[in-house]
Amino acid sequence: MPAVTTREYSPSTGALIGNISSLNFGKLVVGTHTSVKVLDFAFTGITSVSNIKVGITGSTLDVNSDPDTPALDGSTSNGRFGIMHTDAFDSVLASGTLSRHFPGKNLTGLSSDSNNVEIGNKSSTISQFVYLDAELGANDFGVASGVYRVFFDFE
Repeated sequence: MPAVTTREYSPSTGALIGNISSLNFGKLVVGTHTSVKVLDFAFTGITSVSNIKVGITGSTLDVNSDPDTPALDGSTSNGRFGIMHTDAFDSVLASGTLSRHFPGKNLTGLSSDSNNVEIGNKSSTISQFVYLDAELGANDFGVASGVYRVFFDFE
């Protein structure tokens, strides 16, 4: 049976920290960005994977009220939830604030939703490195959360 494992990496060294089932950005000050989390997705029980996309299917924050400057991968130049991706680990990208973001919330729960971001492959069964961050606005107080979903085609 096909399965996906989310793996977290150290944002300073790129070393594998371990497998995770949830992502916690920790506490942050209102009006600032979280630290960047570095992940990839490893697929088992299949021979190859393609068309890997990540979407936000739920959030207590506005994901993106007015997307700007779309890229080929579906990301935008503004928003509240950052997402970028690379084939090789990039310590500069992992240590800063992300400049690409989700264009909005995936309201359909489908891989074809236009608010998903395509992240590509490192190999036939492993995604690219994915960098995620979030920003709390001046009026955001309390606990903020988001639900990320991974979509993919496989053989």
